[in-house]
Parts: sequence; structure tokens; C-alpha cells
Amino acid sequence: MPRADLRPLAPPPSECGSRPQYTQSTRIVGGNISKPGQFPWQVSLHFSSEHLCGGSIVTSRWILTAAHCVYGFADPFMWTVHVGLTEQQVHGAQSLPVEQIIYHARYRPKGLDYDIALMKLATALNFNGFVEPICLPNHGEEFEEGTMCWISGWGATESEGETSLALRSAMVPLLSTKTCNQPEVYQGLISSWMICAGYLEGGTDSCQGDSGGPLACEDSSVWKLVGATSWGIGCAMKNKPGVYTRITQSLSWIRQQMEREEALSSPTSDN
Repeated sequence: MPRADLRPLAPPPSECGSRPQYTQSTRIVGGNISKPGQFPWQVSLHFSSEHLCGGSIVTSRWILTAAHCVYGFADPFMWTVHVGLTEQQVHGAQSLPVEQIIYHARYRPKGLDYDIALMKLATALNFNGFVEPICLPNHGEEFEEGTMCWISGWGATESEGETSLALRSAMVPLLSTKTCNQPEVYQGLISSWMICAGYLEGGTDSCQGDSGGPLACEDSSVWKLVGATSWGIGCAMKNKPGVYTRITQSLSWIRQQMEREEALSSPTSDN
């Protein structure tokens, strides 16, 4: 009898968005220090051996980050991706070389739109509970204003401050584009490619060094990547919440890049 027939019929575990090593017992301002396995999709992107930005694991070979992190620094050999760590400069973490960097062709450093990039790892990740992918949202999926989500990163804990050695995280509510575009907030700068999260009164926010990292929302116990840390005015200031690249708007671009690369790298039937 072929061995394939002996496989159990139980449904497979979720392939993304789970935290198998985290049991519940916040550049993040007003946050908490994170526990191992709490954000297993969070990575630290090192340029010339220094933490520069955050990113999120979306498959075993692909990391999603912000275009402004890599624009002008798109030589993959200068970057390494550190996974499974909560403290910077801890030697136990996996450090992986980067094979390719792709950022959105319409991104411009003086603009704020299309702030999204992908890094392809030279070798595939092994998922082990401390290193896990986060799910991408579905096309057309809406995340309502007021939904509480998590931001995480090693960025500064105060505006213009030093980056943090410990991975910090914080809960922030999603804000509607209408709220964020109010004259006293961002005066119409928020486009369909952006989503805001935070408190209009200030106090909790992402900051320098968190760029590219995740805005993660839990949906029926599955974690989804709703945003990538993009920009803001100051950190944790009144009426200046964090602005994130809206992943639902970016899905077609993300899938196109990954599929194109997989097609290029797979052997053809003619060989």
C-alpha cells in the first residue's frame, strides 16, 4: 500500500499567523518588552551589521518591509535578516543572507505612497514556534476602526532617541482614513495605500528604527499583517498617529513579485 494513504485525515495546522511557543500570562514608545515567541514573524533587518529596520516573515523565503528602508541600499549582500530574537546582539538567533531586494517601482523617497518592499532570503527558514510566518489578509478584507492591533520593533523609545536592544511592542487601535485625514491630524495626506493606527492623544506609537515592521491584528485567533510601519510626524505626539502601508492595498503587488521570482527560479520542463 502506498505510504501516502496512511496519512491522518486531521486538518493541517494553520500555515501562518499562529504563535505556538507563546503563552499569555509594548522603536515603540509607551510599550512593553516582548516575550520570546510573542511575535514570531518579526525580523530585524541589519545593514552593514547594524539594525536598521524591522520586517515580517510572510513565507519561508520572503520578508516584507518598507521601501524607504532599502531605497538606495538595495544591494542584498549588505543585508542580513535576523529571526527568532527578542534582544539585539544575542548570538542564538538565526542570521540569514539576502538573495534579492524588490521595492515598489512607484515608490519615491520624497513621496509617501507605495512604501513597500520584499526581501528574498538566500535559504529557506525553518519554522519552529519562535520563527513563524504571519498571514497576509484577504483581498477586500476590511479592518474596522477601533480594532486593537499590535506594533513591535527595536526602534527608539522616544523621538530622536537611540534604538532599543529589547523587542518592544504595544497595542494600538486602527483609525479610519477619515479620522486620520482631519485638518488637525494629517490634513488629507492619507491615501488608499496607507492605514493609521494609534491614539490621537499620543503616548503610544512606533518610532525611528521600527520602519518596515508589522502592524499585526488577530482575527479569529489567526494573526494577519494589516500594515508595515511607514511614517509619522514625531513619535507618540498628539494628533500624529503612526502611518502604515496598507497591506490589503499591496496584495496584488506582493503576489506578483513572489510569483514572478518563483517562476524565474524554478527549473523549466525543457531542461
